[in-house]
Amino acid sequence: MKRILLAAVLAVLCLAVRARDFSILDFGARISNAQPSTQAIQQAIDRCSASGGGRVVVPAGTFWTGTLILRDDVELHLCRGAVLLGSDRLEDYPFLDVRFRTRFTDKSYYTGRREVLRYRALLFAEGVRNVSLTGYGQVDGNGGAEAFRLGNDAGSQASLERPVLILMVDCREVRLRQIELRNSAYWMQCYLACDGVFLSGVTVRNHCNFNNDGIDIDSKNVLVENCEFDSDDDAICLKSHDPDRWCENVVIRNCTVRTNCNGVKLGTGSLGGFRNIRIENICFRAASSDRIRDWQRIVDHVEIPNTMLAGLAVENVDGGVSENIEAVNLHMENVQTPIFIKLGNRMSRPLSDESAALRNIRIANVRATSYSRMCSSITGWPDCAVENVTLTNIRISTTGGTPAAESPAVVPECEGDYPENRMFGFTLPASGLWARHVTGLVIENVRFGVRNPDARPDVVLQDVSGAELSRFRNETGPGAVTLRTDSCQRISCDRSLVLLH
Repeated sequence: MKRILLAAVLAVLCLAVRARDFSILDFGARISNAQPSTQAIQQAIDRCSASGGGRVVVPAGTFWTGTLILRDDVELHLCRGAVLLGSDRLEDYPFLDVRFRTRFTDKSYYTGRREVLRYRALLFAEGVRNVSLTGYGQVDGNGGAEAFRLGNDAGSQASLERPVLILMVDCREVRLRQIELRNSAYWMQCYLACDGVFLSGVTVRNHCNFNNDGIDIDSKNVLVENCEFDSDDDAICLKSHDPDRWCENVVIRNCTVRTNCNGVKLGTGSLGGFRNIRIENICFRAASSDRIRDWQRIVDHVEIPNTMLAGLAVENVDGGVSENIEAVNLHMENVQTPIFIKLGNRMSRPLSDESAALRNIRIANVRATSYSRMCSSITGWPDCAVENVTLTNIRISTTGGTPAAESPAVVPECEGDYPENRMFGFTLPASGLWARHVTGLVIENVRFGVRNPDARPDVVLQDVSGAELSRFRNETGPGAVTLRTDSCQRISCDRSLVLLH
């Protein structure tokens, strides 16, 4: 699978031949954090593209700018010490009409229409081929400015006016190398319906506002490697908004993620689904800042103040088909829930296994320390089970500390709710792993450690069909790992588990 993904990604990422350089100084740009250079920089970009392509060079210094439109065959190169500083005025970011099919506009998934979305952005490209952002400089969105203090998009339509730092739609051969991206007023970077996206050595710092995702990917043939994401919202988020298009052939490797939400997340937009996704060699750590969240105050039983929600979240909740997802070599610190897998139905449509599916998931070589009573979970719903999940070589240390009286006897289905680790409550039935509505489950070589005595079983299976469990170890308590089953069929386990009744 790995070779297939890399071949698909690299096939569309051939290096562009640099034709010539265009310095923005030659077009009238001036070093300033108060006087705009938007027009001068845009002229350099336009001239470069019209001349057959090349590099638009931003020298050392700070250059204040509003929206810039990227063109074919242009490499925007920021020299060491260069800063593109986003304007702090909304009027410098005109609305951009983007045709993109998504559930968020007039339920276009029913009509089949491509709806017109209105975005603001600092760097924007649509229908462009061979575009790059390179160098050792910074793009700073100035997203903490007073003009962008418009609230959380979940509660305010006005907040949707905040500009995205990078927005690319329907582009081909997109490259970002070594650049540092800082302080977006909204999402940091969005790649929608693109083909061939390559990020290497990119650093993201995004804590200045609400909805500060590190990267949002709704594209195919994507490689993200050797990057660092430090964000307030989800660090790496894959989405699929078009029911007729997959987010597919994506490789994410050798990255560090720091976040106050989810580390690597597939979803929540999942109308089309995900296919051929590989995540490998990822280090999950605490975010450098927590200006907005305070999970220890909001969520019961969170042991430390600075935590992410789920390390790895695999979600399919909008009716798509997601399959062939692999995550290996994950090291997680400061997480509430190490692994969160959810098949849901937040559209409240009649769905079945034929129209919505989450299947063929392999997660291996995970080391995690969690700080809540919300254990790792794999859940579908009664009419639609998660299929074929394999967990191998997993080692998890959990908070524990749950008395018998606080262990939930019944957990609501919540199939239509927004998918999040706390959607089922702040305490789940198991201390280590809970699975419900799953068909085909293999769990092998798992070690659980509970830092405080816990009355819950280590593993709970409910409505699970066809499970093989072997080589479990309890590292902190006496005896074998405890297992409780309810309404299960064809469960096979070895002597490393003690079956509770």
